[in-house]
Order: sequence, then C-alpha cells, then structure tokens
Amino acid sequence: MQSGANALRRAHFYRKLPQELTDGTSLGGMVSLLGIFVSMTLVYSITCTYLTTSLKTALVLDLQTEEFVDLAFNITLERLPCRFSSIDLFDETGTKRLNITQDLTKIRISSSDGHWLSAAEEEVWTDEPDPGGGEAPDFEYFSGEDPKPWPPMKALNEKAKFEAFVNGRDLVMVAFGAPWCPYSKRLNPIWQGLYDAVQADAIISGVVDIATVDCTVAEARELCQEQQIHAFPTMRIYRSHNSHSHEEYQGGRTAEDLYQFVQEAVEMGDMDLGWHPLTHLTHISGEGCQLSGYVRISRVPGSLRISAQSSLHSFDPLNMNVTHHVDRLLFLSPKAEVDARLQAHDPFDQRGIGELSLRRTTFVMHEQATTLKHFLKVVPTRRNQLDGDGLDTYEYSANFNEYLPPKLRPHALDEQHRLVPNTVFSYDISPYRVVHTESAQSLTTYLTQLCAVVGGVFTVFGLIDGALYNGIKAIKKD
Repeated sequence: MQSGANALRRAHFYRKLPQELTDGTSLGGMVSLLGIFVSMTLVYSITCTYLTTSLKTALVLDLQTEEFVDLAFNITLERLPCRFSSIDLFDETGTKRLNITQDLTKIRISSSDGHWLSAAEEEVWTDEPDPGGGEAPDFEYFSGEDPKPWPPMKALNEKAKFEAFVNGRDLVMVAFGAPWCPYSKRLNPIWQGLYDAVQADAIISGVVDIATVDCTVAEARELCQEQQIHAFPTMRIYRSHNSHSHEEYQGGRTAEDLYQFVQEAVEMGDMDLGWHPLTHLTHISGEGCQLSGYVRISRVPGSLRISAQSSLHSFDPLNMNVTHHVDRLLFLSPKAEVDARLQAHDPFDQRGIGELSLRRTTFVMHEQATTLKHFLKVVPTRRNQLDGDGLDTYEYSANFNEYLPPKLRPHALDEQHRLVPNTVFSYDISPYRVVHTESAQSLTTYLTQLCAVVGGVFTVFGLIDGALYNGIKAIKKD
C-alpha cells in the first residue's frame, strides 16, 4: 500500500508547495479575484453559445420540385356580394379556370359591422341609378315637350353664375348664341336633346353638365367679350373646374354626335380629371363576402383573380367596390394536410408554416373601375431541424399597386367594353430554394472551449501576478 501511494505521488503533475513557503500579497489577491470574475464571465458566454441553436442559410437550385402547390387563402371583400364574387385562375401554361367553386367557401357578411348573414336575409343596396341599360338614349324623346324629372337647362348670362357653374363641374359644355341667329335657333333643340341625354345618364351627369349663354342679354355682353365670342353659335368645352381654359368643339352638330363626344371625353379624360372618387358612389352594396379555401396551382407564373361577374344580372361595374381584407394567404406543399389545417383553430399561427406578409392587411379601392393588384415573389424554403426532420414551406414578398389601364372604356354603353374592377394576386415561384439549417455546438467542442478559457485565464493572470510581484519587489530594492 505504501509503495502504491508513493507511485501516485510521483505521478502528481500539480505539486503543491507548503503554505509556509508561499507568499501572499494584497495586490495578488485583487488580481486573483479579477481573474475569477473574467473566467466566470467567459464560462457563462460559451455556455450560452452552447445552449443556443444557430441557423445557417444557403441558396440552392431546387431540383426536387413538386409539380403543384396549394394556395390557401381567407379573403374578405367588404363591399362585393357573394353572388357577384367570381374567382378565376390563369397561368402561363394556358390554364384558365373560371368561377372556381370547388374547395371554396363563400360566407355573406354585413358591410356595416362584419357579422355573418344567413341565406334567408335579404340583400341590402342603396338607391341604384339607371345607367341606361347599355343602349343609346332616345334623342327624339329627350328633345320633345314631355316633362322631365330633372331641372331645366341653365342659362349662364351673368359672369358670376358662369364661373361658379363651370368651376363646379369636371366637364362643362356651353353654347354661346343669339336669338336672331338662324344657326343658333337650329342648334337650340339639338342642345336641349344633348342636355336631356346627359341628365338621363346617372353616371355621366355626376361630372358633366350642359348650359347656354345668350350674348344679346345686357348682363352677358361682358362675359361674351371676355370669352372672345365672335361667331354664333360657339360651342366650348371647359375641363377640370377651370373657367379660364377651354377648347372649341369642332365635331358634328347632331345630338348623337354631341353625346358621343361627351362620352369619349369622359372616358379619355377621367384619369386627368380625377373624377369619380368612391365617395360619389350612389349604388353601394350593404354586404360583402368572405372567401376561404384553397386552390391547387402549377409551379409556373400565374394569377388568382377575384372580380365582379354575373351572367344573370346586369350591373354597372363602376359601382362595384373590390376593397378587401386579407386574413390569410399562404403557399403550401400538397403533401400537407390542407383540409385539416383549414378546419383547425387559427392553423397558420404555427411557427415555420411560411411568411405571412399579407396577413391581416386591408387594401382600399380609391378610384372606380380600378384593379387592385398584388405581385407575389414566392421562394421555396426548407428548414432542416436539429432532430433531422425537414419542414418544406414557401415564403413570399408582396408588392401592391392600384392600376387603371388607360385603353379600357369604363363608361362605354356596351357593358362588355366596360372595365370590371378586379383584385389580382400575381405569383411567380422561384426555381431556387432557400435552405435554413439548424445547428448546435457539440459537447466536446464546449468542453474544449471551457478548458481553454479556464486554463488560459489562469495562465494569463498568473503571468500578470508574477510580473506585478517581481516588479514591485525590484522597485523596493532600489
């Protein structure tokens, strides 16, 4: 036993000196305490690093692509009834799926407070203007002597009335004439017919008005001189609430030609004039529609379109509002249990399902006959977890634009030529995949760092202590 104990003593690398042979100093104690504090701080830091999962990201070519992707959504159109809500799908392969109903749910909601409406409740609308039924007006009737439901045409024979009237409309046509002029007399019934036709169109009459000026009246002479009227009749167009800027009408002088000019002027100039804000709507639905479900799409660029359509009803698309609220819009792998997810309570709150960049966002339609368009750039994503499992998702970024194509005719008499407001979600799935890999520090690496920190701090502060001790000792000898 004694020999074994002696052998162990000889193997002791960390030999101890007797306490009476060591010399302790106050400065050395301070250095030792500082070394202990630094050592504990570094140990805490590497321990936190060891317990934290790091995430490494790489961009790779997606070679194992799936043929289809499921687009799951829950979108509420606040002012578009369910019977007019149509969902269409288009993509670059030529696929056209119109009025999709499979795997979709439509729920009627109240536009006032958002509560669900039962199928038995009647649909509520405000007073609906008569847009003319898509047919040209009967100018012979309008130029007749039958009583009209609108006030008579104004005679702007005073400068103040003229300026107030012109400044109050987006587009005004004024005929300057004289009773003794035969051409003015010939124009009078035609001008009255144009006025009646404009007043009969509830849409055009909101921004266009017709009036006359008799330049022989004493009150109107100053006005006609200021407007530089040198011939009768003179027909002028005033735009953008401006009585000091005008253009001469040089077209045909029939009621049909004049009315066609008014229509074309409205259609071509509505963007410049800035007319028809939604606050001027007189035909607004009192209910909306909540659309939820999913649709299977190909992995090619395409678009999901929600528009106001009906084959059994006639409606004015200018009065359709596609303001919408996106509660959920996700791209999911077909392998996922989509039906179960949609039925679960708030299923897309789960971490790792995907980026919810459009979640709980409202997009307002500020002008009539516009398309609310979302551009979605979709990137396949894979998350490799520590336990070896992988979660495949799709993340996307979104841009929004309110778009009105300039060549379309939202006020055309033919409903087929009118612009129907749309909500469009255009998507493009990237051929690259973003791979997020979770990693954690191994136990051996942690122990190595721990030993290096403790040993390194002990050695460094030992050197500092020795340098201070020997330095002070040398100074005292001197």
